[in-house]
Amino acid sequence: MSAIDDKIDLNRRINANLEQQAQALYKSWFVDNNTNKIRLEEVVKTTSGGTPSRSHTEYYGGNYGWIKSKELNGSFISKTEESITDLAILKSSAKILPEMSVLIAMYGATVGQYAITSKPMTCNQAICALLPNENYPYTYLFMVAKNKKEELINNAVGSAQQNISQVIIKDLLISNDIAKIKEFHNKVAPIFGIIRKNTEENINLSTLRDTLLPKLMSGEITV
Repeated sequence: MSAIDDKIDLNRRINANLEQQAQALYKSWFVDNNTNKIRLEEVVKTTSGGTPSRSHTEYYGGNYGWIKSKELNGSFISKTEESITDLAILKSSAKILPEMSVLIAMYGATVGQYAITSKPMTCNQAICALLPNENYPYTYLFMVAKNKKEELINNAVGSAQQNISQVIIKDLLISNDIAKIKEFHNKVAPIFGIIRKNTEENINLSTLRDTLLPKLMSGEITV
């Protein structure tokens, strides 16, 4: 069991190091250099999700992962607590988000938290999704979300529950140097690929550990 935990920890440390490399390049190219800026909504589409009615049990337990803002983990999401059906998507504001959508939490304690979808998924209304395109790939949008987190938190309003709106996210200033953004993507896409692989491997390892542990404790299996 300790071997599984050690591998999970190693993957986490590798991912942290790789993300630091991507961050260093992003900072050098898009933060330290005073490049021309453009409002995000001018070049990137955004959307949000919805919560299917809980009174309809047939809306839940389907094929599409349904992401809640508390699940935004600063990395790739491939597994969710709940899933919804095609009927739920038809009957609610939830919609299928494409693979590699960058998510930003808009309400409550998780305001500004971010993540990225590793496959087509759905989300609730407390999340804004940035949809990547040819000129603004997921790698760049993810780094925007990461580096704009504090700015978004500082712009949150509300006394009972802090929140931001899609309008605030759409107003974020990002680079308009398409050539540089594409070059950035080409350099860091392999890094993101490894991070994604390690993250998904950790989910599988955690599931394996949690399955084996009760059996070891009960004596059903022995090492």
